[in-house]
Amino acid sequence: MGAVLLDLEDPSKVIARSRLPILEPEAAYEVNGFFGKVVFSCGALLLDQTVRMYYGAADEVMAVADIPLEDILSTLW
Repeated sequence: MGAVLLDLEDPSKVIARSRLPILEPEAAYEVNGFFGKVVFSCGALLLDQTVRMYYGAADEVMAVADIPLEDILSTLW
C-alpha cells in the first residue's frame, strides 16, 4: 500500500506519491488467506503525529497499524 499527496484545492492534481510501500503483507494473517499477499485500506485517522491505518488482510481479517506520519512523508517524492 502506498501514499499519495493531493492538492487541497484540486484533488485531481497529484503533488507527490510514495516511492516505497508504507504497508505490505508480511505477517502470516496477511500472506495466507482467501486472497493471500494482499492488504487494503479501510480507513485512517491522524492521531497527533501518527496515522492509524485500518486495513484488510488476505480478504479474511481486519487489522490496524500505527505509522508515524514522518515515516509516510519520507516515502513521498
